Amino acid sequence: MPAEDSQADALIIAVGSSPLVPPIPGLDGGNVVIVNNYYLEKEKVADDVVVFGGGLAGCECAIHLGMEGKKVHLVEMRDALAPDANVRHRPLLLKEIEKYVTIHTGCKGLEVTADGILCEDKNGEKQLVPGSSVICALGQRSRTGYVEELRDAAPYTAVIGDAAKVSAITNAVYWGYHAALDI
Repeated sequence: MPAEDSQADALIIAVGSSPLVPPIPGLDGGNVVIVNNYYLEKEKVADDVVVFGGGLAGCECAIHLGMEGKKVHLVEMRDALAPDANVRHRPLLLKEIEKYVTIHTGCKGLEVTADGILCEDKNGEKQLVPGSSVICALGQRSRTGYVEELRDAAPYTAVIGDAAKVSAITNAVYWGYHAALDI
């Protein structure tokens, strides 16, 4: 049913987000698994893996893989890992990262190959971070196309969660609660 045929008086738009997959050569290769699809494609992940992206999702995935006994490297362009993590959760997360993961911060991924990720450090030096498999965890992007399709579908609309701004589940629940109160 098209949005304009809706008889709704109010609509809370919570269409979420989709993975960010920038046009980096090789990122569309057969050895790459998008972090959102890990549980659907985990049989594709070899025992030596590079997690590409050091946000919360990438760090948690890297820990999980390390706990499974895999050799894990994590590549992050920024100097800090998981800056989006909860202030109480982050120190515990970083301790677990130290146990299970080889960290490569300040490294920009240039190309994904069958042997890992070719990176460039802050000094412009290139290095290959080794791994047969790559987990792409480079972030999320709001599904703005869906939001725009639905925005005029009811007299009252509220956009919440990742559809409004990619964030944590706590914020999505908070926004949903307050959107419902506003109806």
